[in-house]
Amino acid sequence: MGCFKKLVLVSLVTAVLFCSALLLLWIWLGMETIPNQIRDPHILRERSFDYIIVGAGTAGCVLANRLSENPNVTVLLIEAGDTFGAASIIPLISTAMQGTKYDWALRTTPQKYSSHGLGNNQQLLPRGKGLGGSGQINYMLHFTGIPEDFERWEQLGARDWNWHAMKPYLDKLNHPGVITDQHDDDDIQDCKQELTGEELYEANNHYTSILSDNDKHTNINFCAPKVSSRKGHFSTENNGLHITEVNTRDSLLAKVFTEAPQELGQKYHFRPARYTIRNGIRWSSYHAYLRPAFGRPNLSILTSSSVAKVLFDDTNRAKGVMVLGTGQQTVNITVGREVILSAGALHTPQLLKLSGIGPKLELQRHGIHLIHDSPAVGQNYFDHLNLPLFVSINATASVTMDKVLSRETIVQYLKHGQGVLATTAIAGIGGPHHGQYGIILFGMGSVDEQALRHVSNMKQDTFRAFFPSFQNTSQEGFLFLSTCHQPSSRGAIFLRDRHIDSVPFYNPNYLKDRADIECMIKAIRLAARTVRTDAFRRIGAHLHWPAIKRCSNFGPPVNSSEEPSDRFLECLLRTTALTGHHPGGTAAIGRHGEAVIDNQLRVYGVHGLRVVDASVFPAPVSGTPNSVVIAVAEKGSELIVQNGS
Repeated sequence: MGCFKKLVLVSLVTAVLFCSALLLLWIWLGMETIPNQIRDPHILRERSFDYIIVGAGTAGCVLANRLSENPNVTVLLIEAGDTFGAASIIPLISTAMQGTKYDWALRTTPQKYSSHGLGNNQQLLPRGKGLGGSGQINYMLHFTGIPEDFERWEQLGARDWNWHAMKPYLDKLNHPGVITDQHDDDDIQDCKQELTGEELYEANNHYTSILSDNDKHTNINFCAPKVSSRKGHFSTENNGLHITEVNTRDSLLAKVFTEAPQELGQKYHFRPARYTIRNGIRWSSYHAYLRPAFGRPNLSILTSSSVAKVLFDDTNRAKGVMVLGTGQQTVNITVGREVILSAGALHTPQLLKLSGIGPKLELQRHGIHLIHDSPAVGQNYFDHLNLPLFVSINATASVTMDKVLSRETIVQYLKHGQGVLATTAIAGIGGPHHGQYGIILFGMGSVDEQALRHVSNMKQDTFRAFFPSFQNTSQEGFLFLSTCHQPSSRGAIFLRDRHIDSVPFYNPNYLKDRADIECMIKAIRLAARTVRTDAFRRIGAHLHWPAIKRCSNFGPPVNSSEEPSDRFLECLLRTTALTGHHPGGTAAIGRHGEAVIDNQLRVYGVHGLRVVDASVFPAPVSGTPNSVVIAVAEKGSELIVQNGS
């Protein structure tokens, strides 16, 4: 008995030490040392900056890098949050950040035409709060739009934002390190040279511990740092996203997905998913753009501080911003050249209105001094919706709860940066070539009920109808997410009151336009057809139509060979279609008198104020918008630099 007690004691001590080591490693991975970070805005009370950027999200990180390349200008980046924790760098558990202090945790108003299977008919609107913004909690899918997206922008009044104008910036993201814009020949870097592991994984990068030592001694074909020949400029041309594509040789789901069009027909294009992941860690614009600029003396990063409004002089020129610190005391910080709003599609229109730019009657109702009557601020609110449909399989190919929680998975990730934790489980994206609708293969076979309901706001009966094997933690399968890429429904954002801390009313009006129902039904039927292809039948794919009580008069189909009715599919959509987390359009580019900003991203009616984020999109892009936001910020930064030179 004494030996048994000693064995138990040793086992407990070993377990405690192991868990402690993991905890310390976890804390260390989440730590960032930012030499130019400021947490108290009162320090800046007497300071003035050439440029003030509001919001350190996807676009703000790009702008901070590009504008601070010139050491002769000063740049202040203001962010309401702080640095993200270690969980944000692990791709698969990005949703774990939702509902925490790193998430604004917004909600829509109760929806009239959709969301009937969600709590209070409300969709959750997670938005990243901290350096990197929503790029730190999203699914990292890389997509740069299709030509029709940008031609549509120009038709809606966004002159000089067509496919031809955007292509150089999009190409730079698709081929990191290749310079596509016009620079002096001396500035062009040779991207064919090899970069060693020691050069790539710099000593101050906390993320290197998840890489094997062998990986650090390999040569990688990448652009090496090179100082620009333009005297006095910081060079950042080697910055950019790192694109990782799902390998069909490693992913059975991606393999069968890309084989499906051989039977569906040539009009469909199915491709493996592409991520902004580098060696198993998230590689957002925060990593690609902001971190390389940390050491610049002309860039200041103010965190844990909210901008209450933009300040204007008597000529309607932006003269600074009013900042609200942790003590609720306001500090005015002056600007010499421009203020750039990059607070995102949900916060930028709020900030414009609080600053006096918006619909006259709405501002008067809240007692806000009118600077410029701009009826389009907060209007044109669009978003994508996804309908999840569960497909079971009899092959070992998906991400399951058992795999995620296994010791082997954790060791594989920490040692090599590989395995299920190194992906977001999305294997492929497909649809017809015209891009009006599409499907996403999300390779999650089993899900935790509490976790998914926490991030989706699904009612319990709704969740269990859509996930019939929710109690089986080893269930193999995947979700087909059916979506309409060009929704016609438009919503709006309205102020609750005149205070920055008060959450506005967000009403996207999901599925108000019947055209969206018809578009999404086409996507659902494509998903069902795809499951029936030989490629998916070989892995035993079976689509489970949910038995929703409120839809019971219309379905589900009795057997798998029966096609569901349009009325049944419409009922499913109005019950459980979930936001794609792609809001935009709320401060769109367009013609004077019809839109909020001009084709130079300058706000109409005032001077020295621009908007650079997804709110400027006149219409959605036909897929995930994060990389397009980066391209818009790249172009926007050039416009700002050209104007200031």
